[in-house]
Amino acid sequence: MGIKCFNKGLSKNTENLILASNIYIELAVVSQNIFLTKKEKLTCVSCGKKIPLGKSFVAESENHKGTCFNCSPFVGYVLLPPGNVAMTRRSKKYSTLCGVVLAWNQRRKRYERKGQLVEPVAIEKARLECEQDQAVRDLKNKKAAIIRKQKDQEFIINFARAIRVQYPNCPVKREFAIALHACEKYSGRVGRTAKAKEFDTKMIDLAVEAHIRHTETNYDQQFDKGKRKKEIRVNVKSDINTILNRWK
Repeated sequence: MGIKCFNKGLSKNTENLILASNIYIELAVVSQNIFLTKKEKLTCVSCGKKIPLGKSFVAESENHKGTCFNCSPFVGYVLLPPGNVAMTRRSKKYSTLCGVVLAWNQRRKRYERKGQLVEPVAIEKARLECEQDQAVRDLKNKKAAIIRKQKDQEFIINFARAIRVQYPNCPVKREFAIALHACEKYSGRVGRTAKAKEFDTKMIDLAVEAHIRHTETNYDQQFDKGKRKKEIRVNVKSDINTILNRWK
């Protein structure tokens, strides 16, 4: 049985969104990926046409054989934006197929979710279901938010304690300032990584080093002098190492 993917039934706005945002689609129901190609030598196994740079390629990876975007039979599906967990989960449940839309974040060097492609009838069913139990879900979400906040505060405190253990001579209470900055939610900083949540010593080193770089050296001021980031980091590396050794 062939694996189904998507395309030509999409609205023009949805298709433009997908093609303009450095996006690839990954089906959540089946193990199938759709990439925006980074190569110019790929050929569609269905129509035999070359797949231009930046166009969609349906395959396990760009090193496997696959089809072009236009040959994939994901017809009539629409894009449901992210943000509503209940709608996302329920529309996926009612849709025959589900395509998870991910866009490449150049700064973080990773793909990030931009919504999912599902059948219009699935969105309508999900909307009606969500309206029926909105009050109950709001109460649950409120309680869950309180618990998440408490756990996040506990993590920051524990991360600060781990910093103090690893750097016992750092200034008084400085560990909390470092932890607050490194562990800020949605920041993408080192404190939000999986290893940091395990209090990995390397992650603690990176968090402390970043703090010293911005607060104990003239790193930020050097950008006004037209220097490149790599050059500036080299310039302040010796000062950072001296302070790191003093704090240990």
